[in-house]
Formats: sequence, structure tokens, C-alpha cells
Amino acid sequence: MSKRFRRLLRQATMMAIATATIITSLPAQGQLNVSPEAISIAGTRADQISTTLTFSDSNGIPVLQTAVSDLRRADGGALIPASNIRIDPPKLEVLADAPAQTTIALDLDAASASGEFAGSLYLYRPDGRQIVPLIVRIKAAPWWPWLVMLLGVGLGTWLSFYRTEGQARDQVVVQVGRLRTQMRSDPELDPDFRTSIESELVDVESAVEDKNWESAKAEALEAKALWNRWRKGREDWLAQLKGGKALVTEKFAPLSDQIKSTPYMQEVKDYISAVYRKLRTGQYETPQSLKDDFSKIRQSISQYQEGEAMIGHLKEMRADAELPKAKEQHWMQELGLLEQQLGNMPPAPESYQQWKESLDETKARMQQDIVEAATAKSADVATRGLVRRSAEEQLILNRKLPPGPSITSVFQPEQVSQARRNLKVFNWVSRTVAIALLAWLGMTELYGSNPTFGAEPLRDYLALLAWGFGAELTRESVVSATQSLGLPLTK
Repeated sequence: MSKRFRRLLRQATMMAIATATIITSLPAQGQLNVSPEAISIAGTRADQISTTLTFSDSNGIPVLQTAVSDLRRADGGALIPASNIRIDPPKLEVLADAPAQTTIALDLDAASASGEFAGSLYLYRPDGRQIVPLIVRIKAAPWWPWLVMLLGVGLGTWLSFYRTEGQARDQVVVQVGRLRTQMRSDPELDPDFRTSIESELVDVESAVEDKNWESAKAEALEAKALWNRWRKGREDWLAQLKGGKALVTEKFAPLSDQIKSTPYMQEVKDYISAVYRKLRTGQYETPQSLKDDFSKIRQSISQYQEGEAMIGHLKEMRADAELPKAKEQHWMQELGLLEQQLGNMPPAPESYQQWKESLDETKARMQQDIVEAATAKSADVATRGLVRRSAEEQLILNRKLPPGPSITSVFQPEQVSQARRNLKVFNWVSRTVAIALLAWLGMTELYGSNPTFGAEPLRDYLALLAWGFGAELTRESVVSATQSLGLPLTK
């Protein structure tokens, strides 16, 4: 047993020595270093990108063969064929302790879609292979995203502009159009009442031209209120207007030109004009107020005619009486003065009552003592004074006021035109700058920070559109809220 054990030990020792000799005689294996250890490429569909790989090995590699796989997207919906990936050179020698390089070039437009694609670069050497991960991230070219972003901001700008100006303008236009249609449907609408409504509508149009929407809405509501006022009391309005027209036609128009030229009737005429002017300017709230004014006109005309009749009666009394020439002359002047006072006094009931009291007193004196010469003499003096005073009053009433100073504008036409151009330029420039800044911010946020933009077109492009649309509306809302608080921020 000991001899056998010794023999086996000698054989094992010889085999160990032989194995050690063989291992020592083999060349040492080096480690292939690849820089970078993983390849990552990013760009747009319109780019052609290349990257360089550097190899090094301490012992050198006589032949290093390269190959690349297809690059596939994680969802399997798109790929970049290996045939579209160029490696130059595909086969190279790596010298010991000397770097070697190869270039990988991709035409990203060859990808069927945007997204993140993953694959591998294979490095084959005589003693084995090595795998380098290859990742390519592709996003859409910026042209369509920019267009979508600008479209979103433009839509938001248009909507905010329409909300602040167009909507208010269209609401006012619709109200005015509806009101005009209703007015045309009523053939009996009084022309003066129509004029009062049209006057309010002119103010509406003026406010719309000035873009004063609150004022335009207020004027439109006022015009609507005038129309409703007419509709509610239509029959009463027609009755009062018909009565007023008959009053002017039957009572005032037949008067002689001499009577119409008196201050009394001139004031009555002015009052008639004022009534119709109030109608044209919508100052009457109810038909009763119009009726009251026509009643005042009727009373003024009636009391003048009554006064004329009483003076005529006194003239008949004087003519029938046998008076001395001096007395007769005196009473002629006295009655003439009363007639002149009637024509010169204001058509107010108080003035007429005072004049009537004076007439009654004159009548009593003329009946009491028309024979005394002294009374006739003093009455004659008083009459001359009254005539002179009445003439002075007539002169004052007929005196014309000097024309007022002419009004000239401090703004020249060219200044107005230049100011209008400045406002237009400012509005366009400010809106253009706002749109450009909002679009740039949205592109930086949604496009620039997303290396695979376009991988999901519906989501990505709708996000751009919504961002641009909402950004302008948010800006407009902030500006409106700030202005409503009175803070110093302008659009």
C-alpha cells in the first residue's frame, strides 16, 4: 500500500508541474476598455448625429469586429433598422496601450417615429465578445411644435381679446339690432319718441367707437327703458300726443302774427318747443307728466284770450261813454298799457292774477270817476311813465345777447392722427411680444425638457396647444383682476 501511494503521489506531482508549465507559457489576457461604457444619443428627426467610441487594451487586439442590433422602442411600435446605423470602420486593430477609435453615425430621420430606442453594440475579439448598450432618444423637429404652440397662444389671445372687447361689442350690437327691429314693427311710434330712442342709440354707437363698453351697455339699457316706457303706456302716449297736436293746431296756430310776436306768446311757443324737446330727449316718465305740460300750455293760451276779451269789453265801455277828449285819450292810453302789459308778462298764473287785479282796479276807477280833469291829468302822467317803462322792458326783452366765444381745439389733426397710430403700434407690438414670450416659455417647458417629444403625438401636441391657449387666458385674467383691484399694472 505504501508503494502504491508513493507512485500516485509522484504522478500527481508531475501533472501539477506540467499544468503550471502550460499555463505559464500562455499569453496573458488584457481587459478591453470602451469609452463611453454606454452610448446615449439624443436629437430631432431632422438631425444626423455621429459619436465616437474609443477602445484601449493593455495587450492589444489584432482584430476587433463591430456589429449593431436594431434599435427598438419600448412599446414595440417603432424601430431604427441596423442598416441605417453606420460604423466607420466596422473592423479595426487595437494596439497595446494605444487607443483606437470608431465612429457611429445615425440619420435620425430614418426612425419611423419619435421616442426612446434601445439596442446594443457588439464588439467581437478572438477570445470573446463585449456588449455596449446603445440608447437613442428622438423628438420631433421644432417646426410643428412651434406652429402648434403659436396657434394655441394665438387662439388664447384672440379669445381674451374677444372676451374683453368683441363679446361686449357684439352683445351691445345684438341689443341695438333687436331694439331697432321692435321699433320698426310699431308703425304708430311717435316721431319725437323715436328720436329720443335714436338719440340714446347714437350715444351707444359713440361709446362703442371709444370702446367704452360699460357706457355702451348703460346707454343701450337706457334706450331699452325708453322703448319699454312707450310700450307700457302706448295708448295713453298716443292720446296725449294727439291732444297736444290738436292744441297747437287749433289754439296756437290760428293766432295772428302780431300776437305770436308778443313776449307772452313767444314764451308759450318756447314752452311748446320745450315739451317736444323733452319728448325727443326722453325726459317724460309717464303720459300724465306730458298731459300736465300740455295743460299748462292750454291754460296759458286761454288766460291770454280771456285777458284780451276783458280789455275789449273795457274798450267798448270807453267808446260808449261820453268823455271829454282828454279823458278819452287818457283811458285809451290806460287800456293800451294794460294790453301791452298782457303781451309782455310771463304766462304764469301768478303773473296773470296780478295783471287781472290791476285790470279790475282800472275798470273800477274808470267807472267811478271819468269826469275829473285832475284825475285825468295825473292818470295821463302815470300812463306816460308806464308806457316809457313798458317800452324799456320791451327793449330789454328784445335785446339780443352777443355771440359767445368760438371754441377751438388744442389738438391739431396731425397730432390726433399720430396719437392714433401710436396706439395701434403699441397694441400690436405688445401683443406680438406677449405671444412670442409665452410661446418661447411653453416650448422650453414642454418641448425642450422632453427628449422624446412626439412619441405620443396626440398627448404632446395637445399639451402644447392647451398650454398656449391657457397661458394667454391666465395672463388676461391676472391683468383684469389686478386692474379691478386698482394696482398699477397695465396690459
